[in-house]
Amino acid sequence: MSAEQIQYNQSLLASISSQNPDVNAAAATVNQYTEMCKAGQISPAEYAELIKDVQRQINIQANMAELEAMETLNTAINGLISIASLV
Repeated sequence: MSAEQIQYNQSLLASISSQNPDVNAAAATVNQYTEMCKAGQISPAEYAELIKDVQRQINIQANMAELEAMETLNTAINGLISIASLV
C-alpha cells in the first residue's frame, strides 16, 4: 500500500463522526494502530491482526444493537397482537 493510499484511508478515519461512540472509538483506535505501524512500533502482520480485531468487535457490537432492537420490536408486536385479540 502506498503512502498516498494510507493517507487517504486515514483521512476517511478522521472524517468519521458517528452518533455511536463505539464507531468513533474504533476509528481512533485504527488510526492509532496505523501510526504505530508507520513508526515501526508494530509489524504489518500485527497491524493487520489488530485492525481485523477492531473490525470484528465493531461488527459484534452492531449485531448486538440490532438484536436488542429486534427483541424490542418483537415485544411490541406481540403486545399489539394481544391487544388486538381482546377487541
